[in-house]
Amino acid sequence: MSGPEKFPEALLDRYLTGTISEADRKVLMDWFDRFSDEEVTVESPAGRSKEMVRESIWQAIQKRTAPSAASNKVRYYSNRYRGVAAACILLVALSWWAVSYFSASRQQVADKATVQAAGRQMDHNGAILTLSNGRKVPLDSTGTGQIALQAGTKILQQGGQIRYLGQGNASGQRVAMNTMTTPRGKQFSLILPDGTKVWLNAASSITYPVAFAKDSRSVSITGEAYFEVAHVTAAGHATRVPFYVQSGQLQVAVLGTHFDIQNYPEQRHIKTTLLEGSVAVHYGKNGPQKTMVPGQQAALDRSDPDHISLYEVDTLQSISWKNGLFSFKDEPLADILKEVARWYDVEAGAVPSKLKLRFSGVISKRARLADLLAVLSATGVVQFKVNENKVYGY
Repeated sequence: MSGPEKFPEALLDRYLTGTISEADRKVLMDWFDRFSDEEVTVESPAGRSKEMVRESIWQAIQKRTAPSAASNKVRYYSNRYRGVAAACILLVALSWWAVSYFSASRQQVADKATVQAAGRQMDHNGAILTLSNGRKVPLDSTGTGQIALQAGTKILQQGGQIRYLGQGNASGQRVAMNTMTTPRGKQFSLILPDGTKVWLNAASSITYPVAFAKDSRSVSITGEAYFEVAHVTAAGHATRVPFYVQSGQLQVAVLGTHFDIQNYPEQRHIKTTLLEGSVAVHYGKNGPQKTMVPGQQAALDRSDPDHISLYEVDTLQSISWKNGLFSFKDEPLADILKEVARWYDVEAGAVPSKLKLRFSGVISKRARLADLLAVLSATGVVQFKVNENKVYGY
């Protein structure tokens, strides 16, 4: 079946901004259902700047991927049009109304059995909390109540978050340490005894005391974590109690701020992104140090640890994972597949010639694996095979 004569850009714009009528929504979905492998060039809407459309799209995506107050379901995708909605997002986000390809079958990823495997739904909220006595407590989105009492601090779980209440005095006694670990495909959040909020990405961990010392606060992480550090002053002083994050040999000294650290061992760079406040990034005992301002990212190349580079970045994109989104901006397929592996708990790879392909786009992290792969395949430059828990691009 041949494709439609013209891309309904006005309808897609209204769909993404939430102003589309039910009748026009049906027209848009019918258009995608009739699509074949023809090339489509989408013209820039008259009178609207690139920045304006990007902003409206981003706001619409954030609004529609947020959980509703009444349930934990995402409102953006209907079951029938989940793949189409995901494709809409990427089609618009790809390098400014880009050229893309779709097929009438919405790009079958593999045979029926492997598509069913790729389409499995996962509960992405979960972690393991290891207490100071070695006891391991599984965490998920349903747990509620007190987990333990350590060093005068209550450890409480409410839904998808752990909270520490009753900041104790760690001086003069053995410090009780806890570790929260997220497996692949899971995220979790916690509030530390000082009120600092932490979001932990998939395949990550954080180790911290259940009662901080009065003159210093220190935690260590692996993987990726986002921090909103609480403002704490020393008793009887106006001096802010310092907060330190150790990630391998990288240390971040914090002065009450919002920031993200990404340090996955399989990635070449260790990245620190600052959203608010000020941090000093230091590598090793005698290594380089950089002081950052909001909007910057510090990147340390593991192959050149004597140099830390500073870049201006889109900070919202850097923490998109915390907001439930995959957000790619000129990302090589090699890096995208690493995220896919961590989030969907699969092995992911591709032929070498495809790993350097770059993609831009946004899609909900609640999308099925099959939907994400179909969107990438829809660009026409890569296809995927799925065999049990293995994904391979070619």
